[in-house]
Amino acid sequence: MVGTFAAIGAVVLLSSLFTFVPWLHAHGLYLRDAVTGHGGSGQWWRLLTAMWVHVNAAHWLADVLAAAGLLLLVGRETRPAAMVAAMVVLGVAVQVCLLFVPSVHWYGGLSGALHGLALWGGLRLMHGDAGSRPIGVVLTIGGLVKVWLEQSWLAPVVFDPDWGFGVVRGAHAAGAIAGFALWLLQQWWARRRPAPAA
Repeated sequence: MVGTFAAIGAVVLLSSLFTFVPWLHAHGLYLRDAVTGHGGSGQWWRLLTAMWVHVNAAHWLADVLAAAGLLLLVGRETRPAAMVAAMVVLGVAVQVCLLFVPSVHWYGGLSGALHGLALWGGLRLMHGDAGSRPIGVVLTIGGLVKVWLEQSWLAPVVFDPDWGFGVVRGAHAAGAIAGFALWLLQQWWARRRPAPAA
């Protein structure tokens, strides 16, 4: 449990720095033209940093609370380092996917990675002990239903007046797909490894 709280602390620290330190915010946000080199110099590092940048304090708080909740739930069956590594891999995967969505000119936030973490973690919990399986089922089905209801394939970005900015629903779908793909890849890798000697 101590490791899980350390993982939550790392997420809070990184996202706080990239959200509230102006220089990091400006140079961490995903800007399509800057990443692709149009009007910039191919600032690829934004694919790594955008997940930590948030539009405002409310956006940051919502994502940090969601991350903490997911890390606590998934931590029932997964080591903290594995959870953070998965979240980073999923966050980068989301950014790479957004390169293929021209209507997304900028993006910041953990929501794409968190949708992936929910699906990846939910599937892991479903294959864990009996006490974790119901949580896994709820996470997995809940994540899939949310992505389906958002229908991001019809409109990848939807302005939300409550938030005051366009919510990139396409990132949510990309995260969920990446989470499922990561889980499948890990299952395949585990099955191809030789069984330990008796």
